[in-house]
Amino acid sequence: MLKFFSKISSQERANLIGEFLDDQELVCWSIEKDCLHDKYFLCGYVSNEQVGNADFAKIKSVFSDLGSAEISIINPSDWEEVYRKSAKLWKCEDLYWVPTFLKGEIEIPEDGIRVYIEPGMAFGSGSHETSRLCARALVMFKSLYKKTNDLMIKSCIDIGCGSGILGISALKLGLSHVTFIDIDADAIRISQENALANGLFIDQMDFVTGDVRVSLLGRHADLLMANILSNVLVENADLLVNSVKPGGLLCVSGILKDEKLDVASEFTKFIKKRWASVIESSMDDGEWSLLAYFRG
Repeated sequence: MLKFFSKISSQERANLIGEFLDDQELVCWSIEKDCLHDKYFLCGYVSNEQVGNADFAKIKSVFSDLGSAEISIINPSDWEEVYRKSAKLWKCEDLYWVPTFLKGEIEIPEDGIRVYIEPGMAFGSGSHETSRLCARALVMFKSLYKKTNDLMIKSCIDIGCGSGILGISALKLGLSHVTFIDIDADAIRISQENALANGLFIDQMDFVTGDVRVSLLGRHADLLMANILSNVLVENADLLVNSVKPGGLLCVSGILKDEKLDVASEFTKFIKKRWASVIESSMDDGEWSLLAYFRG
């Protein structure tokens, strides 16, 4: 985990930047005050330098008086405090992502679908744009099958599962089975802990540690979500395309907007070989993009 840190010139400027962060849903970023010296700072807590640089560039494009950002590594022992500063409630239609420390403190409608997440040291608190893009695609998938009641027989694969927030949301929304895949063994452990803490049953899930090429080979699902680096998506595009069942949806995220056309070109090439027909769409959130392909 990295901390981005930039001094703000005044309280008035800090208030404006804080409003911008809320408007843009940059929930990994916050305004922090040094009360002893009456100074204000823009702080971002992010999973890697690429994410932080993209977010900071977006903020600085509006607030050009910000200086350069200092970057430091957050020790694991400090993670809980960092998470509490950066994590917030987020919702998409009837799906609510709730940090565990806010459980019982926030009113949610009775028919709201709650996912409680304590990510530990795994990436995936739901705070980043790529996670939220996948959640929107997941809600879209739910709407496709809601009227036919087919959702209860649909399966999902969550690649790069991190804390498991997307796969857990899929089960909470009504899908029958999720396979959680991540190269990080700690992420798989945390995903399993989070899933059980959300009241899910172990026979609804498989947990696989390994890279995409090894872990996905021979597996197929109705919904395949891959929220990983764009170069890894491109390297495994054919395998990802071939792992979606007819009538299924492929969602790939972790793509910067200026990479979207190149990534889409690779996936289109393999989709034309593998699928009889396709409906394509895309979504953007800040500097990030998601590509969605519905297999006909």
